[in-house]
Amino acid sequence: MTVRLLLDEHVGRVFERVLRERGFDTAQAKDEFGERTTDADLLQWCRDHDAVLLSNNARDFRLLHEDYDHAGVFLFRDQRLPDEDPEGLAHTVAVVLEQYGGDEVTNELVDLDEWYEWLQE
Repeated sequence: MTVRLLLDEHVGRVFERVLRERGFDTAQAKDEFGERTTDADLLQWCRDHDAVLLSNNARDFRLLHEDYDHAGVFLFRDQRLPDEDPEGLAHTVAVVLEQYGGDEVTNELVDLDEWYEWLQE
């Protein structure tokens, strides 16, 4: 099963490359939309393209995700994490999807920090 991920505009290219090496179909929000796309537009695109959104914008997406059907939202708090430990975060994404199954994250908001910390123990 290939899972598509939309990386929010602050997620860097190194992390994108690591995800692709792990077999994920990735897209960057900044490539699809340019800069400063609304969060609602991101969720609608994810719904239309069956893509899980990966972001550190927890404040907005915790509330907004309830108002839209989407393929899933994965959040992390530390914006530096994708650059500082791209392998660890990519492993976390893979484990979450393996545990949930691709269809089971639909309309779910997943806190990657909890999973990341658990996997680091």
